[in-house]
This record gives sequence, C-alpha cells and structure tokens, in this order.
Amino acid sequence: MAGKLFEKKLLEFARRGNIERVRWLENINKHILPSHVKRILRKDKTVLQELVLPKWVTWDLLYDWALTQKKEKGRLCVLCDEYSEVGIEYNNKFICEYCFLKLKNLK
Repeated sequence: MAGKLFEKKLLEFARRGNIERVRWLENINKHILPSHVKRILRKDKTVLQELVLPKWVTWDLLYDWALTQKKEKGRLCVLCDEYSEVGIEYNNKFICEYCFLKLKNLK
C-alpha cells in the first residue's frame, strides 16, 4: 500500500484549505534528491538532518512518499544495495543470488 498515508495527508490538507502544503506535497520530488530517496527507502533517518523540510512533514509521510518513487523490481540486497528478484532470506535480511554465490565461494 505504497503512498496510502501520503495520499491521505494530501486529501486532508486539500479539505482544510492548506493550499501551500498541498503544493509542497505535489512538488516534493523537486525538494528531495534521488540519492536522498534511496536513503529514505533504506530507512536512514539521518536524511532528516540533511533535508530542509517543513515541521509538519513526518518520517512516516516521507517514507510513504519514497515508496511511491521506487521504480526497481524485486527486493533490496543488504550487501550490494541493488534490487534483485532472485535471492535468499537470511536472518530477515535479503541477499541477492550474486552476493550469495560470492559468499558461498569464499569458504
């Protein structure tokens, strides 16, 4: 349900008549760089210190918006930081097939 909270806030602000907030949310991709989006998707909250955001923008809202920006298919590998559809789950972490084979051959 990517974008559910984002859309809810957008509708809420539109109903209240907060035009400036609605405009800011509609143009949020102009305020946040793609590299920041990747870090947000990795749940790196230090991004909040680097970005200049209004006080009403919460981490949950930002993360929900970032989920709508995700274009890659598959899951994020914790080792190579790339998206892959094939891999294994180890200790609740996803490892792509390429990294898994590299680790397996190290032994």
